Amino acid sequence: MLSSREQKNPSHDLLLARRMVEELDEVELLEDLKWDPLIDKWVLLCRLSTNVENTEIVPGSTNWYVHIEDGYPWGAIKFFPAKIDGVKGTFPHQNYNGESDSEYPWTNGNLCLDTSYKKLRQLGLDDEPYDFESRLIWHFERALNWLKEAARGTLKNPGDPFELPHFNHDLHTVVFNEDYESFLKWQKRNFSFGLAEFLFYRNQEDKPFVIAPSNFLSISGKELYKPNWGNGISNIRSKSQPITGGWVILNEVPVISPWQAPTNWGEMKETCATQGIDLMDNIKSLSIRLRDGKPHFILIGFPVPERVNGNPVQIHWQPIFLPKLSNITGRVKGFRDSKKFNWLRDLKTTFRNNNKIHWFNSENWHDGELFNRGKLEEDVRESSILQLGAGAVGSMLSELLVRSGQKEITIMDDDLLEAGNIVRNTLTLEDVLQFKVDKLKDRLHHISPHSKVQGIRERFPPPMTKQPIDYEKFNVILDCTGEDGTLFNLSKISFKKPKSFLSISLGYEARRLFVFYSNGREFNHGAFVKLIQPWIEKEKSETEHIEFPREGIGCWHPVFPARADDVWLMVSTAFKSIERAILGDGNKSTLLVYEQQWDGDLFSGVTLVDKEIVNE
Repeated sequence: MLSSREQKNPSHDLLLARRMVEELDEVELLEDLKWDPLIDKWVLLCRLSTNVENTEIVPGSTNWYVHIEDGYPWGAIKFFPAKIDGVKGTFPHQNYNGESDSEYPWTNGNLCLDTSYKKLRQLGLDDEPYDFESRLIWHFERALNWLKEAARGTLKNPGDPFELPHFNHDLHTVVFNEDYESFLKWQKRNFSFGLAEFLFYRNQEDKPFVIAPSNFLSISGKELYKPNWGNGISNIRSKSQPITGGWVILNEVPVISPWQAPTNWGEMKETCATQGIDLMDNIKSLSIRLRDGKPHFILIGFPVPERVNGNPVQIHWQPIFLPKLSNITGRVKGFRDSKKFNWLRDLKTTFRNNNKIHWFNSENWHDGELFNRGKLEEDVRESSILQLGAGAVGSMLSELLVRSGQKEITIMDDDLLEAGNIVRNTLTLEDVLQFKVDKLKDRLHHISPHSKVQGIRERFPPPMTKQPIDYEKFNVILDCTGEDGTLFNLSKISFKKPKSFLSISLGYEARRLFVFYSNGREFNHGAFVKLIQPWIEKEKSETEHIEFPREGIGCWHPVFPARADDVWLMVSTAFKSIERAILGDGNKSTLLVYEQQWDGDLFSGVTLVDKEIVNE
């Protein structure tokens, strides 16, 4: 019971919405709105009735607890089955609805009543109303429709987007790298189970850890499938030993009717048996390699389609966390073989039918999944880029590239990061007095698990005494130094294969942006100078009376003034030219000049003010 201090009164809008719900013939309010301070929500107990009765699956009337966040009509509204006279079992579009240890009178099996376009509401695609008269009724009508579809068995229909059952999992996550190409490889396999090697991608005590399978092996240790990770994950192997676990592939999703993932070993054994798979026999074979006094992971894999009743398109992996297996090595009275004793002991302890399965979360980190929110053209992403410079422009451009799916970048720079660089560079104070290229490489590897970033701690071109660089492997050479000498030295190299050349530089305070690009076997320095020289003269005349800032006390060395927002703005503008430059053909040298536009003291955008082309 709530104390007098904890009592709250529902808002006028919420009371009106509740009264309107009472008018629905299929809804009966069993208890009025109550404020629950422990969950910080309003709770409404009601009975929902439908004219579609299937007592074997869904009773004609069921009880529900509706949770409404304060501030209605805004905030979440959720429907939870009552433990008494509520819906039993787990259905599609519902969280796991099994037994709950909580003292609340409802289960954790809340319904998903959102539209498919909930997250795209700002685009006008979500039709959920947010006025107080309609929103609560809209949710009740959605819940009633869900019950009718559940009774008819039509919550998932052929052609609907495929939805996994809700694995009641831990926040610790195993990430995998699967697509249709790897699915075809798994189809050709001669093995249904084996060993897996895992690498810790993140392992901090105060955060859920993330691990990734780096290799799938047969039970004898033969490599079967090696996911193609970027350096951020692959290089972990050089720092720490991989963790051994196991994998088992099923024929289809393990599910208990109507749509519940197995929660204990008895249910798991039964669901596998219906697929003709003896799960315990597979785990028994794996256990010989997993008896080392440590816990392990077993990946349960199964093919999944994009659409209900569609053809499978990839393997999904759902990890199980296994506690330490029995590891008696000496003689055991009554047993000739300690292996047999260990296994029988595991069956009676770890794998007892009513023992809960400890599922972990899993995510597919294939680049097709990670970058489906926005990515570069495939020909650009697959190109190999040599970037000259890791300063403000270089750090921002490389980050935009990697966040857009770019895979291979080699960055060349020999500068240390100074504290003053933090104003614009993407690096932080933790990186001060470290080589920019080294720290930028590490940062980029933490942005994408598929990026393969190399760093060369040299100024371009490196001294002749250094090991020569194979420039032919690069498709694109991207200059971010803003130094004339770099481009002049670049023009002295004749390449065997045509390349895309780009040079990105900024004017005073990043008010102006210069993007030069060309394609060919040589960088046309003459064309670059011809096109940009008039703009250099213009910049000079505009800044000749300006006193540039300096850094530190002593010999006066001016620094380039520009705020981070201006640099980001112009670098983002330049980024939009990269695809065109890389994908373009012909040998025309082009200079694009952009300028910031202002209407008094109001910023009005960036405009292309000049485009010059030299035909070669």
